[in-house]
Amino acid sequence: MSSKVIITPYGGLGEIGMNCMLIETEKSAILIDCGLMFSELDHFGVEFVIPNFNHLLTKKDKIRAIFATHGHEDHIGALAFALKAGIRAPIYASHFTSLMVRDRLKDRGLDELVPINVLAAGSHVELGDIKVTTASVNHSIIDAFALFIDTPVGKIVHTGDFKLDASPHFGDVFAHDMFKKAGDEGVLLLLSDSTNVEREELGFSDTGIAERLEKLFESAQGLILVSMFSSNVGRMANVFELAAKMKKKIALTGRSMQQNVALAHERGAIKLDSSLIIDIEDINQYDRNKVIVMSTGCQGEPRSALNRIAHAEHSYVTIGEGDLVILSSSQIPGNEKPISYLINDLFRQGADVLYDAIEDVHTSGHATRPELVKMLEMVRPKFFIPIHGEYRHLVLHARLAAENGVREENISVIQNGEVVELTPDSVQIIDKIEELRLLVDGREGTEVTKDVLRDRKRMAETGVVFCLIAREKESGKIISKPEVHAKGLVNESFEPWLIEEATKVVEFKIQEYTKDLKRGIINKDFAEDVRIELRRFFDRNLGKKPTVVPVVLDV
Repeated sequence: MSSKVIITPYGGLGEIGMNCMLIETEKSAILIDCGLMFSELDHFGVEFVIPNFNHLLTKKDKIRAIFATHGHEDHIGALAFALKAGIRAPIYASHFTSLMVRDRLKDRGLDELVPINVLAAGSHVELGDIKVTTASVNHSIIDAFALFIDTPVGKIVHTGDFKLDASPHFGDVFAHDMFKKAGDEGVLLLLSDSTNVEREELGFSDTGIAERLEKLFESAQGLILVSMFSSNVGRMANVFELAAKMKKKIALTGRSMQQNVALAHERGAIKLDSSLIIDIEDINQYDRNKVIVMSTGCQGEPRSALNRIAHAEHSYVTIGEGDLVILSSSQIPGNEKPISYLINDLFRQGADVLYDAIEDVHTSGHATRPELVKMLEMVRPKFFIPIHGEYRHLVLHARLAAENGVREENISVIQNGEVVELTPDSVQIIDKIEELRLLVDGREGTEVTKDVLRDRKRMAETGVVFCLIAREKESGKIISKPEVHAKGLVNESFEPWLIEEATKVVEFKIQEYTKDLKRGIINKDFAEDVRIELRRFFDRNLGKKPTVVPVVLDV
């Protein structure tokens, strides 16, 4: 492998989220990001999706480091699961990203399992025959990095998520000189963020958004509520600055908002002034026009603080006429409907609601077409692979590269699991990995298998019936009247008749079982016979076959 590099994407290509990529030489390998992807709302209890680490585990002894390009969950959210799976390598990240990684791992008792190394922009890390240099980029979270990866076959530039912001409100400026220098020295391969390739216009600068928020705050008559991604430290800092300037109080609601404000304070990005912060339960002790609430829930998450506020179910925060609600965030693909429902519910409470479709209250953290062209012009790669985006984004980005200096035959649109071989003269797919993702249920990360998902889907579509029967353990006699309970089948007015008739079906099977028992025949399939007969009954009467769970209790 001395004259080639192997690149394996486990996620992030053809989808938004779950970014994870292995870059491998003869002697070493590095993992770039290890993120999760939040599940769609109709995935029957599946909370998020993570990479399947089976193939990665075959490389675990070769992995010298894990680099986290920034602190968003789609880049670091699966790190704990990777460590639990058996991958052991030191983690390298920027200051704020390292704090977020530490916090996420600490939640699961894994924060001391591997070293977490803090890197400044422009740092160099040598890992066998791989040398990695970090470069600051702008994004919707502070301390985001691109990676310049020197390998035996040439330099690879991985942009991470980025945009070009000439006037960021907070954080490092974009490392233009480093990208230009890399281009001058020669870049073999560029791996570039594709998320916003459909947008022609330049995005607003963070400074411009900050100025707009100040005007909106000044004109607000009542309580101000700002909802944003809890990782958007730049926006948080902006709100804190405005609150201090306007002599308003800030109250936080939402666990992740409280956690990340504390991390931002540890990073030095936010100053937590005791005269500025108030507890959320104390907000009614202040005039409404003197309070700013910072809340999670901008994506319409059903259990979030903002959703509870929108339904007048929050313990402390209410909104109404004269109040201002600002959703300073973009819509994650797949969340359009819940966000629409959320905005409608906020309007129903009587508040004035501003969001990016009608007001400049947010700017994307991803480069639009002009910025993507600028990246191509700075780096001038020999080969190009678009990353971080749905499949159409990758195709459109590939076309953009062909229009801006990269030879068409040197552009590859690849998908998750496709193993790429890179040499000084070629890029080609040499293998394909299957079974790339795991569905995860709950905080502890229980895997949801295909069988479990199928059962959940069936129960959601057809309902579930429980049948309880008590049987004497020694004699085998049925000693109780059967109980039948149905969930998700019919409305309450129709249910009593249905349950009564279903109980008769079970009683008939009990009579058959008892007759057999008197003749000395023990029907070992009694529970299964009950299940089949009940399914037939509901099919005849409702036209559906629910999941039937017979429970025979031996007492």
